[in-house]
Amino acid sequence: MKSSLEQTFEKFANKKNGPSKPKKKRNPPRIASIIGIGLGLVISLNLCIYLHKTQVLDVRVDGVNRLANQRAEIISESAEKYLKDVWSQISFYTRKPTLAAGLVVADEEIVEATKKSMLESIDGAFAVHFIGRGKAAFDDSIKPPIRFTELEMIRNAERRKDTPPEAAKYENRWILNFVAPVPFDANQEPIASIILSIELEALQQAIVSDKVSLGEIVLQQKFGANKAVDILKVGGGSVGLPSTKSIPGSFWQIRFTPSYYLFESAKKDVTIIYGMGAIASLLITLLFFVLGRIIGCKVDERIKEKAFLARAAYSSSVEGESDLASPAYHATDILDVEIAQEDEDLLGLEEIAKPNQEELAAQEEDVLDVIDDGSIPDVVFRAYDIRGLANEQITNDLATRVGEALGSEAIDHGQDTLIVARDARLTSPELTEFLIRGIISTGCHVLNVGTVPTPLMYFATSTLKESQSGVMVTASHNPGEYNGFKIVMNGKTRSDDDIKAIRQRILQKNIYEGNGEEHRYDVIPEYIDTIFSDVALAGDVTIVIDAANGVTGKVAPQLFEELGCHVIPLFCDLDGHFPNHEPDPSVEKNLQALIAKVKESDADLGVAFDGDGDRLVVVTSSGQIIWPDQLLMMFAKDIVSRNPGADVVFDVKSTRHLASSITSYGGRPIMWKTGHAPMKNKMLETGALLGGEYSGHIFIKDRWFGFDDGMYAAARLIEILSLQGESLDMMFNEFPKSPCTPEIRVPVGEDKKFGIVSQLAALGEFGEGRLTTIDGVRVDFPNGWGLVRASNTSANLTLRFEADDEEGLHQVKSIIVKELKKIDNSITIDWEA
Repeated sequence: MKSSLEQTFEKFANKKNGPSKPKKKRNPPRIASIIGIGLGLVISLNLCIYLHKTQVLDVRVDGVNRLANQRAEIISESAEKYLKDVWSQISFYTRKPTLAAGLVVADEEIVEATKKSMLESIDGAFAVHFIGRGKAAFDDSIKPPIRFTELEMIRNAERRKDTPPEAAKYENRWILNFVAPVPFDANQEPIASIILSIELEALQQAIVSDKVSLGEIVLQQKFGANKAVDILKVGGGSVGLPSTKSIPGSFWQIRFTPSYYLFESAKKDVTIIYGMGAIASLLITLLFFVLGRIIGCKVDERIKEKAFLARAAYSSSVEGESDLASPAYHATDILDVEIAQEDEDLLGLEEIAKPNQEELAAQEEDVLDVIDDGSIPDVVFRAYDIRGLANEQITNDLATRVGEALGSEAIDHGQDTLIVARDARLTSPELTEFLIRGIISTGCHVLNVGTVPTPLMYFATSTLKESQSGVMVTASHNPGEYNGFKIVMNGKTRSDDDIKAIRQRILQKNIYEGNGEEHRYDVIPEYIDTIFSDVALAGDVTIVIDAANGVTGKVAPQLFEELGCHVIPLFCDLDGHFPNHEPDPSVEKNLQALIAKVKESDADLGVAFDGDGDRLVVVTSSGQIIWPDQLLMMFAKDIVSRNPGADVVFDVKSTRHLASSITSYGGRPIMWKTGHAPMKNKMLETGALLGGEYSGHIFIKDRWFGFDDGMYAAARLIEILSLQGESLDMMFNEFPKSPCTPEIRVPVGEDKKFGIVSQLAALGEFGEGRLTTIDGVRVDFPNGWGLVRASNTSANLTLRFEADDEEGLHQVKSIIVKELKKIDNSITIDWEA
């Protein structure tokens, strides 16, 4: 009689080993052989791909690159030879004693004869001018004109510095300008300079051979590390990587990109390579088949051995008592083990002690317990920047301490460098020096981009890899006795509480210590090249530029010349005294000289910039002022029409027609607070492509970076103007207009202005008027609107009014002013200011 245990094991054995149904016998050698063949084929395929890439494609690409380099070198040498030939001819004429004598005694016959001879003998020459030493000046009366680029070349020639030829835009085409001293001999003092202008086609004939089909040839002009600008492009059908060669003795380079024709010519016989690949693939596959067969046989033997041992073990277990019933096999659940007290302490399983809240409070109180000695005046830390009277409120010591705070904050934001720039105010150089001292004392580095408009500081933080943070030393549109700092931190313009936090950081001495370094960088060429590559004009435009003796005078004339405009500069020399008018284009009296110059010169338009170049106002050919809220309608028509549903942000001072215009073009109007910082932050929040405010800040995110830039806004406007083929007067006549006032500034103490506005919002009685209090008090009536807000940049209240007609305008003004005088009867308004 079998025991129950024996019966159980017998059942188990029958279930495990008993053939309840036939099973297909596996053949390990066959399986392993198939796997071996598969692996062999995969490796062979990868080998073939590798051979094809390295021995066929890469060899062909190397051959094409070598041919492209040779071709670029040949073209570069041809261009160099052409330049040497031109310089040789210029030298021939300018070394003549008769020419020097003719220039000294002003013998027109000798000079004209020399000009004629040069024009006839030098291929492609179409203009020759002689300029007496020290007499070079901006002159658009000659053809081609002497502009800022040519002036710089003449000054270099007079100092006998190397003066490579430069390509320039003239009448919507590229020309080549050569400038040299007369006499050419380096041992003699220059008495004049010669400007020789040559058609680009002359150089084209010298560098372009009959084998244009070999690839694309591009002649580029490149200044330093700036982006190369294409001057000439011939050929095409390029398929490979370009090869670039500099042309010695110039700012030019040749970029040659091979064509398919050249690619095909680099082919080689690959029969042997493919044959070797096929043989290697066959051998590899055979090898893996044999290895698979051997491994499969070994596995088969091992399986059979295990099966034999299993049957033997089963037989013995049936005959004797099973070891499984032995107490030695009793398992203990490892989760039932108790943790010893000392282990519990080691693992930290007891409740963590809570910090002493009283100690923390005391520490926090120590940090905040600071002494304000009055050297950090709260009044200069405004809503969008730090600004006040230079030498009184904005001192060198304050600049140093602001630098310390900003350097420390930049480090907190993971930025090890701050970009620093300054405007042309008299106090800006010294303030910048002390600001930089403060920054580098924290261990933060400085990238100094020099005297440039504020938009170029923004441009640097948007494009340079070194940093997305920067400081601009400027007081914007304020009079010359003011100065201050505009700040970008990690790509965001500082405003409101963030500005106040800088003061708190200074007072709390939350400052790092270290040793930073100052480096310099010229951002102007890169800025101009970027706009040049973005904005395209369809025709000639004459523009008057009023820089108000501010820092845009250093950049704007050159920028618009590069774009192909005929530029008439007005007050473009830098002078921190602002001798002609204050650098604030939002004040109508500051535009009178521009209006007169536009009319006098019959220009297409005039543009007025503020002191640091982030604002503009436009004047039409008839002298009509296009205020920025009207300008925003034009930009909305252009940008929103191409981007339906786009948001457009505008400030509370803007015309009410703006919202309906934006809606009519398919956009979404958003009214917001006045100020460049809150406007930019609102644009970031909403993703708006366009923004603007009545004071002149225009923010364009379409094709640009979204910061306020008067020069770029003007460039986009002249692009629209050149494409429309109409005058600005005609273009703006289609937009609705209503009687309105300019900004009216009412002097009020800094300590009173915000309180007056708050009381007006709380106590004012405006009947059926609808209040908007996001920034001051704006009251919209059925027939017009009025605004009272506290200026964030000066000790003023700002008022503005608009209505359907003059009678309605008078009514709106009366209602607002009546309520305002209830709050402060001492307020007086100069309506003619």
